[in-house]
Amino acid sequence: MAVNQILATYSPESVIVVIGNDKFSHTISGYADGTFLTLTRVIPHATLYTGADASNAMVVRKVRNYDITLTLHQASESNDVLSQLLRLDEESRNGDDIFYITIKDTSGRTVASASSAFIGTDPDQSFGVELSENAWVIHAVGMDVFFGGNGRFTGATWDTMTDLGRTPDEVWNPNDSNPAVPG
Repeated sequence: MAVNQILATYSPESVIVVIGNDKFSHTISGYADGTFLTLTRVIPHATLYTGADASNAMVVRKVRNYDITLTLHQASESNDVLSQLLRLDEESRNGDDIFYITIKDTSGRTVASASSAFIGTDPDQSFGVELSENAWVIHAVGMDVFFGGNGRFTGATWDTMTDLGRTPDEVWNPNDSNPAVPG
C-alpha cells in the first residue's frame, strides 16, 4: 500500500490578528520570537463526572470563552494600542472600549473570532540589556474557533470532513490539479 504524503506549509508571518470596534481597527504587529499567540478555552466543553458508585455522566457546557495570550516584543507599536485600550476601559468602566478580535492563519485553515473582547490587566514589564517581551492576555467572550491544518487533505480525510458536514475550501482539495494554496 502506497503512503499518501502531504507536505504542509506553515508560516508564522501568515498569522494575522485584528482587533477593533466602531472607533478603530488595528492589525497586531511586533510579535515576540518563539510562541507569540496562545488560545486557551476557559471552561471545557465537556468534563467527566464519576459518582461514588462508579456511575458516570458527561457534563456539557456551551460556554466558549477564551483567554488569548499575545506575546509582543518591547518595541512593538501594538503595545501602545493595547495599553491605550486598557487605560480607556479603566477610566470609563462602561464597556465602550470592548473590541472584536479575529485570528487567522492565512497559510492554513485555523480561524477564530469573537465580537466581545477586553484586556484584564497590564502585562508584566521588565527592562534589561536585551529586548523584553510583553504577554498581553485578552479575554474573548463567545469565541468561534476552528483549528485546522496547513496542507492539502488526503482523499480519505477530505471525504471524512465532508461526511462530518464541513466542506473545506477547494484549495485544500486533494483532487484539485492546479492548487492556489494560500500563503
